[in-house]
Amino acid sequence: MRDLNVIHAAQLATIRDDGSVRRGGAQAEMNLIADGAVAIRDGLIAAVGPTADVLRDFGVDGIDTIDATGRTVIPGLVECHSHALFAGERHPEYAERLAGASLAEIAARGGGIWSSVLASRAAGNDVFAAKLATAYRRILDGGVTTLEVKSGYGQTVDEELRELAVLQTSRSITPMELVLTFLSSHVVPRDIDAPDLHSRAERYTDLIEASMLPAALAQGFAQFHDVTVEQNYFTPDQALRLMRASHAAGLPVRVHGDAWNASRGWATAVEGRAHSCEHCTYTPDDEIREVGSTDTVAVLLPVAELIYMTDRRANARLFIDNDVPVAIATDYCSSIRATSLIHTVGMAAPWFRMTPGEVLVGATLNAAYSLGAARRCGSLDVGKKGDLLVLDCPHPNEIFMTVGDALIDQVVIGGRTVAGRLASNPKGPDRVEPAELEPTG
Repeated sequence: MRDLNVIHAAQLATIRDDGSVRRGGAQAEMNLIADGAVAIRDGLIAAVGPTADVLRDFGVDGIDTIDATGRTVIPGLVECHSHALFAGERHPEYAERLAGASLAEIAARGGGIWSSVLASRAAGNDVFAAKLATAYRRILDGGVTTLEVKSGYGQTVDEELRELAVLQTSRSITPMELVLTFLSSHVVPRDIDAPDLHSRAERYTDLIEASMLPAALAQGFAQFHDVTVEQNYFTPDQALRLMRASHAAGLPVRVHGDAWNASRGWATAVEGRAHSCEHCTYTPDDEIREVGSTDTVAVLLPVAELIYMTDRRANARLFIDNDVPVAIATDYCSSIRATSLIHTVGMAAPWFRMTPGEVLVGATLNAAYSLGAARRCGSLDVGKKGDLLVLDCPHPNEIFMTVGDALIDQVVIGGRTVAGRLASNPKGPDRVEPAELEPTG
């Protein structure tokens, strides 16, 4: 952690945190300050406001300073849906999909998530560590300062515990704050001895409730429990069983829902008091209206819909109009190598017909609330971590006219520049390699 002043930003998008997740019209407000500044002391934000005001109280000689003249400063991005821990390659499947094969045909040949489960079970921890180091570096370069990362490619008690342990150890190889999620019911394992899919799903749900969840709780690394509600995977009743068991044990829940079909995933997530429902591609409009306003965050994944070539997009506009908080994430996983959240943010606006403010709030403050991390990140507010991005553009609207990571000049975590195009600029703070930083989270 260190002290830093960021001054003279053409626009400072504070995404002010008023104590609750953003919804409705409030989701669109970026809370801009012209000629803005941020003072960071001991890694935490000490002041935010017009440059003249901040320098009056915090303009101390000898403090490292970033002159953001002509640039935009925004909160560090919060990635709230990723599966960065996996082994194996699935690019041949995508080539087959582009040539006309269906997901069902590929799965029937042994592909899909199950192929990643088998490859991950066979991989050593050294393989995982190397792949995570690469993924974390790319995710950081895409503007992420807080990252949710899931297990879920093990699907046995021992393998899920191993994946969570690897993720816990990986905190030391990145400056990003990690939020670890135990994804118990990613798929229905094919190696469970049962006569049909429904019976396998029921037996696996029993295993999770009786053995896997208690083991993950005893291990103590998981901060969330993620369950799936999807046709031909797990029913709403099975998911609710697991969510209730998780709540009873004190572990908050997330939901994978409605990615492939209308499966009552959204309604089930809200009924089960989940922090989030992730995907929501096929959530019916009537179900969104029926559920209405809620604190459960709809985490939408535009790149997943593009790569999976879905025939429907999540109805972000209807979620927002019904006072549902919306977040945006990449869904980086074994079949989607989307590491750049800032690129995903730029794509989400036209994909979902969301305004720049709605998308930016979705990738910062609302994403932080979905992770239970809003007290630490997601906005430029006094007392939160000194996590921010310096962007080479005069207004945050320009993010949505740019493809890729080209705008990111500096990624700052806890007052230290750790990535970005100007990370080695001798006039600013020196770039800090991950190994030099204290583990966070």
